[in-house]
Amino acid sequence: MADVAVYAPRKIARSEFIEMRGLKCHVRRWGPCDAPPIVLLHGSRDCSATFQFIVDEFSGDHHFIAPDWRGYGRSDWNPQGYWFQDYLADLDLILDAVSPGAAIPVAGHSLGGQVAGVYAGVRPQRVSKLIALDAFGLADSDPDETPDNLGKWIKIWREGPEPSRPYETLGQMAERLRQTNPRLTMDKALFLAAESSSLRADGLIEWAFDPLHRAPFAVSHRKAEWAACMQRIEAPTLWLASDRISRIDSEPGGLAARAALLKNVVCDKVPDTSHNLHHDRPAEVARIMESFLAR
Repeated sequence: MADVAVYAPRKIARSEFIEMRGLKCHVRRWGPCDAPPIVLLHGSRDCSATFQFIVDEFSGDHHFIAPDWRGYGRSDWNPQGYWFQDYLADLDLILDAVSPGAAIPVAGHSLGGQVAGVYAGVRPQRVSKLIALDAFGLADSDPDETPDNLGKWIKIWREGPEPSRPYETLGQMAERLRQTNPRLTMDKALFLAAESSSLRADGLIEWAFDPLHRAPFAVSHRKAEWAACMQRIEAPTLWLASDRISRIDSEPGGLAARAALLKNVVCDKVPDTSHNLHHDRPAEVARIMESFLAR
């Protein structure tokens, strides 16, 4: 492991902070500011650096804009906790800051893709194109699980969340990432570990996200409500799947039923990938995204 070098970005990110509803939101930007823009939204327990590998693989000039959600990366933590609706309001303010008055392409992975999809239906005039990376809509909540979820939510607020596990080295954190995704190469794992962690006062390092993100959302998801938002999307949409798409296809109606909600959707798949398809085959993901954006 000592002989493995950390992944070296080919395109260097610039950092800035946006004041957002009482919190400072960290935003990474890559590429010329006058190039065609695209907003990139990361998923749960991640940060904006997750997109470095696909940014490096884009062949043309683009202006990439990737925020750290509240409570992630270098953005402020919210002492009042986190609600799904917060992401919608935050995204609205981020788009106002980076593209005032103009529609802009938005891409999101996992949670970020779910937020982008709901937002594109709520504010269709703000999203010119929508790309969802392994994000095919909110799963329907089981009403029978609501009492237990709310009990867990109350317990976390009374007693505090379980603290993040400390690590002695970035190498240990990188190995933890590779346990979750064995396809992830060590150089990329080391890069992600460095960008997704923070140094503690005692010299140990821990993941940079707020442990309160481990609490369940207090409001359950309803598939019918998500579907109503999807039906209002006007933007051409790309749904890009990993090998996990079989889980969606096993549902009644599968992906076809979800795609039928959208007016203009392209479904594609990147084989031999995990949920983090943008880590596993970034060149292929970038090629498909760039082709879609150019249409």
